[in-house]
Amino acid sequence: MNTQSYMTSYEILVYTGDKRGAGTDSNVSITLFSKNGKQTGKIPLKNSNNKDPFERKQVDKFCVKGDYIGELTKLHIEHDNSGRSSGWFLDKIVVTDIFDPKTQYVATCNQWLAKDEGDRKISRDLTLHKQQTTTQKSNYYKVTVYTGNKSGAGTNSDVSLTLYGNLGEAGPMKLANQEDNFEPGKKDEFTIECQNVGELNQIFIAHNNKGLSAAWFLDSIVIEDLYAMHTYQFPCHRWLAKNEDDGKIARFLVPQSSTTETPQIRKHNQYKVTVFTGNKSGAGTDADVFITLFGNQGQTGQIKLDNEKDNFETGQKDEFIVECPAVGEINKILIEHNNKGLSSGWFLDRILIEDTQGHRTYEFPCNRWLAKDEDDKQIARYLVPRPKVKNNQYKVTVFTGNKSGAGTDADVFITLFGNQGQTGQIKLDNEKDNFETGQKDEFIVECPAVGEINKILIEHNNKGLSS
Repeated sequence: MNTQSYMTSYEILVYTGDKRGAGTDSNVSITLFSKNGKQTGKIPLKNSNNKDPFERKQVDKFCVKGDYIGELTKLHIEHDNSGRSSGWFLDKIVVTDIFDPKTQYVATCNQWLAKDEGDRKISRDLTLHKQQTTTQKSNYYKVTVYTGNKSGAGTNSDVSLTLYGNLGEAGPMKLANQEDNFEPGKKDEFTIECQNVGELNQIFIAHNNKGLSAAWFLDSIVIEDLYAMHTYQFPCHRWLAKNEDDGKIARFLVPQSSTTETPQIRKHNQYKVTVFTGNKSGAGTDADVFITLFGNQGQTGQIKLDNEKDNFETGQKDEFIVECPAVGEINKILIEHNNKGLSSGWFLDRILIEDTQGHRTYEFPCNRWLAKDEDDKQIARYLVPRPKVKNNQYKVTVFTGNKSGAGTDADVFITLFGNQGQTGQIKLDNEKDNFETGQKDEFIVECPAVGEINKILIEHNNKGLSS
């Protein structure tokens, strides 16, 4: 397989002219060429938005898949001269790569492709002229939601959906169609119109926990991109409920791979992401910041870092808890922003990522600008973690006081800080009845060595009858 070949989708608008007999019944195909000498294969123009394509004074829209070849410079348009009315008067063609929706390529023809008209040619090479547009393209998505068949699986809450793709995000959007939705074992369908987000890499599904029966067991969601003619499946098989599972009423879901015959649903994980903005003048950013995690078990989609605070200020540390599919051992991240806002340039010092279930913290040094007017003008960077620090074993002995009610049933966690770094949050659990009044509990924990310990953080999650 050629790993250097990438696919994209093209929107192709074909304008048939306003002359007598201008329409054609022939089969039409197109080939695109780029300035670096590459070309797509011959692409048949089928599945128009019109029932009868290529009619007089008509605009036909096609969304086709083809090789990504870069900036376009010309096209080859042809038909096979079949059908009762084969001659065709072509006015112009407009091509848009949906991965770059603000750029259009326009080819003017204003000629016949006909055996009995003009120069009797049925194929033409046309030059494409690049044009920028500020119009935000909209798209339609068909969303099918499958509620599980468990007892009490349905919800009366308001359900919302946010789409994330390589072109941006859309939402949150309320899923409502004036029917009694989200009943146990039921399939609900919605058609939503929103901005085109490109290739979907994750969704965020949530409810507001209102109503008499708020808990919801979501089986799966299927989303059909009606523009790109592509269907995505998002397995869930979990509760969105305050009193079930992990107590979450919102979840990020990633699409099931269409290339895997028997795909396995990856378990979800929580990561604590700590972002350190540099202390240089103008280091902070008003742009939206996104992160993608890559590991030996897969990758997440693009995750927006937002905790509803004024983040990414000069010299500031910002913390985010993100829930996403577990990626295993993290080997790199992609950090990027969308260059929006009055002060979009950003000087990133470093990022710490704590795998809250794997008890490991990764440090990703950056110490560079992500800015269109600084450094190498890049607003996205891949970062790799510092080499893994060797693990150490610590014996932790906890003495609970002898006061009445001093013991706890909550889960207890410790974090070690030293002159060589810090551990992640470590759960203290030795499968015994720990933290009873007047009791001494011992734990052996294995974690990265932190050097000389200068402080610890001890905490519990306030769960249990006696927390």
